[in-house]
Amino acid sequence: MGIRAARASTEPGDLRRLGDRDTVRLLAVLEDNRAEAVTISELRERGIETPGQAIYTLQLTGYQIERVPIQRPNGRNTTGYRLRLQASRSSDPHEVTDDAF
Repeated sequence: MGIRAARASTEPGDLRRLGDRDTVRLLAVLEDNRAEAVTISELRERGIETPGQAIYTLQLTGYQIERVPIQRPNGRNTTGYRLRLQASRSSDPHEVTDDAF
């Protein structure tokens, strides 16, 4: 059983065709940080100039991005973002599973 980012029906090359450096970089950051959410300021520190637009673009291409609360050491809360993950029973990306309905 593998874990992969949940997304609607989008062909794998769709994101590359967008040609948006921030969007491609954001997807790489989110995939590298699957267990942890990242904040907008952390995304900017990683070179993503327009993280909000990149998040929106990923959502438009079918990626499901979760907003999660993050408690900072100073007691303040902020919002983090991460890919919604789903368990994969098969390596076939076109397989229809029960959770699709």
